[in-house]
Amino acid sequence: MEPGIVIEGSCWFDLAPRGGGAPYRIFLALPKGPAPPAGFPVLYLLDANASFATLVEAQRRGGERPAGTGIGPTVLVGIGHAAGGLYDRARRTFDYTAGPGREMLAAADGRAPDTRMTGGRDAFLAFLRDELKPAVAARAPVDGGRQVLVGHSLAGGFVLDVFGRDSAAFAAYVAISPSIWWDEARLTDGLSHIDGAPRLSVIVGEWEQELAPWLRERPGAAEIAERRARRAMVDRAEAFAMRARAALGGRGAARFERLAGEDHASVVAPALTRALRFALADADG
Repeated sequence: MEPGIVIEGSCWFDLAPRGGGAPYRIFLALPKGPAPPAGFPVLYLLDANASFATLVEAQRRGGERPAGTGIGPTVLVGIGHAAGGLYDRARRTFDYTAGPGREMLAAADGRAPDTRMTGGRDAFLAFLRDELKPAVAARAPVDGGRQVLVGHSLAGGFVLDVFGRDSAAFAAYVAISPSIWWDEARLTDGLSHIDGAPRLSVIVGEWEQELAPWLRERPGAAEIAERRARRAMVDRAEAFAMRARAALGGRGAARFERLAGEDHASVVAPALTRALRFALADADG
């Protein structure tokens, strides 16, 4: 398939890692008009097949009234895949993880072990940092000091891992509903490696830890409730943001938001609007 337009104002192209492997589908939306002297800020969004159109629409609408919305011209970059569907679940599990998650190990409670491959975290970060960033900079004037990484769910866990262990890769990080339960010990330990003054925003929906009202009568509600309670998405997200704030020690910033009325899926759209505003905020934002 030839590269082309995905939605109005954006395009896509495929970029293969130099070390081999299947290419990533890269979605790109460039601002209209001239760049500021330092270049445009850049927002990198993971799982772009699922959410890039939502991000572009949030930017289009918010950018019409930047003084009121806090959303201005930003280069939007989505990292996705060429396969059909919103997610390439096997590949994202590999790319976003440093190793098996707690629930992948044979569970004493009778859950079947998860056999998906893991451990591609370092190679994927190297692709983002050493290959994708230069490819974007070749297509638009960008500000190297105002680049933001955004991810949801398992991708949000990857965002937190990079925030701690490779802080200099991006200036700011937005983790939406991060899967801290996957390997909370690694993420917590990573906070001892923070370098510089990165900014972090952790966003989660109100109904990610218990059943939302609209789920209470559906089949399988008890199983959903058990999984949500076990993963404790809200409590873990808030606790991580507090630990990150302490680890920063006055450098950068770490903030937490719980969005009322949202669950694990619906939180993405409002969180992306906040991510755009966060991308443009200064170090005190």
